[in-house]
Amino acid sequence: MAVITYLDLQDYMGKTFTSTQQTAATSLVGALERELGAILGRSLTGLTVTSEAHVLQAGQRQIFLREYPVNTVTALSVGDLGSETAQTLSDYDIYKWGIDGLRIATQGLSALVTYTAGMAATDAQKLEAVMLRASAREMSAMLADAQGLERLSIEGVSMQFANGGQGGFTDDDLRHVRRYHRKGVF
Repeated sequence: MAVITYLDLQDYMGKTFTSTQQTAATSLVGALERELGAILGRSLTGLTVTSEAHVLQAGQRQIFLREYPVNTVTALSVGDLGSETAQTLSDYDIYKWGIDGLRIATQGLSALVTYTAGMAATDAQKLEAVMLRASAREMSAMLADAQGLERLSIEGVSMQFANGGQGGFTDDDLRHVRRYHRKGVF
């Protein structure tokens, strides 16, 4: 489940979106959620990881899973690569970071773990206001740009839009991304 949807954004902004604007808002909200997830280093809405592979070392007692935080582990198999055997999950301690309680005696074993990870619904709801504010700013700019406005003055407030109301990247946007320009042999 997403932190917010285009319907939440529509209510927050007090507007009714056309079907084209609904599609744009859905894309915008999804992009912002992915960006915020990358900043926080976790999935905002939760995800299921199936058969995440880990090569185990002799004496290893823990498996640190790639996604954080771990909500539930539904399957764990340990054994020789390609012939892992299902384990009883109650024999292990499950933490937000992974699994503890392994007793690996030999080198070269592997583990396959199936689990769900990501923020709990209650934690994701705390991000709702942040997502609404950011999405409303982006959608407002998109709606204004779509109308081709260069300037807007209402009730004593005057706004001037970037690029003379035209869409696309501003010079400032391009200045920030120039450092990512690939240099060297292509």
